[in-house]
Amino acid sequence: MNSDSGSGADFKAERPNTIYQEEKSRFLPILAGLVAVVAAVGYGGYYFYTNSEAFNPYKKVYERLGISIPREFERFGQAARYLDQVKREPCDSVAFTSLTELMEKAGFPRESAMSLEAFSNECTQSDEMLRSAFNAYTRVGDHKAAIRVADALVKYDTASKDYRFWRGQAHERAKEYKAALADYMSSLQLFPDLSNVALSQFYYVSLMYDKIGKSCEAIAPLETYLSFNVQKRQTAQISQLISEYSRKGSCAATYANGSARIIIPPNNRIDVMINGSPARMILDTGATSIAITPEMAARARIAPDSSNLVEVKVVGGLMQQATGYAQSVKVGDATAANVPLLIAVGSKDAFGSETDGLLGMSFLSRYSLTLSSGLLELKQKARN
Repeated sequence: MNSDSGSGADFKAERPNTIYQEEKSRFLPILAGLVAVVAAVGYGGYYFYTNSEAFNPYKKVYERLGISIPREFERFGQAARYLDQVKREPCDSVAFTSLTELMEKAGFPRESAMSLEAFSNECTQSDEMLRSAFNAYTRVGDHKAAIRVADALVKYDTASKDYRFWRGQAHERAKEYKAALADYMSSLQLFPDLSNVALSQFYYVSLMYDKIGKSCEAIAPLETYLSFNVQKRQTAQISQLISEYSRKGSCAATYANGSARIIIPPNNRIDVMINGSPARMILDTGATSIAITPEMAARARIAPDSSNLVEVKVVGGLMQQATGYAQSVKVGDATAANVPLLIAVGSKDAFGSETDGLLGMSFLSRYSLTLSSGLLELKQKARN
């Protein structure tokens, strides 16, 4: 009996522990599942909060700048710090500059450019910011936007030859060649001394003439460049380019013919015939182009193209001039055809009283020119 009782007692003592172990083995997976669910929900909520636009603390900042940018940017470098600063002080230029630089580094150049443009419009115009925006738009190939920013730069500093050159490049990339030509010409006109200007500045003007189908006119900028020092500047490449333009436009017969020997009076005004109409003009070897008054243009039946104005530096400031072309220009027995010129916009006495304009290098460079002791000599050049 004692033996049986002992066996029964042992059997009853082990059963509750077995039940506990069985319940524990069932409970642990449930608990683990609950923990996983809670963790997943927590992580999902955190992820949703940190990535959803609904909880974006910088949404208004981006809206003000007119951009949309992934929230991952907030974790790039010190972006959140600069965003906080700009959120508090929208016109903090130091924080804003650092923020847009981070946008560039993070791979958002367009958003950087748009932000810089917006800041300049809303807070204070900054040529430094606009330059950065121009470069960013150029980098992503948005040439229309680059032109818009270049317009703002030109307005910021109307006397800057660089900003007009940049705008010319943007127009050229956008295949707006007439507008590019006007800007390249303006850039060239704004140099204080043409004798020190690099070949590239003249070449861009020449290239744009060719792009708009005026190959003969494309020769003059290159010959103007050479005229300042033919011996040092004449190269095989320039000679070849001039020959190519001459052949392309069939220029040899009409580009420049005859010769002239003109005595220059004390007032520096000489007699010129433009499209058969007489003109009194100042001889100006420092001017890249012939320039005339609107009245002279009307007499010579030259229609000004005011769609793309050229900015010219004159005594007292800048003057806007429209482009045009003379069928013929004659000085003595020297005659040139299809000569590009500029027309002073709305300025009757732009060149002084009883003066119809300036006789510049768009005509003079077509000849071998000698100027000394009050005597102007023009001799015909040999052309292919």
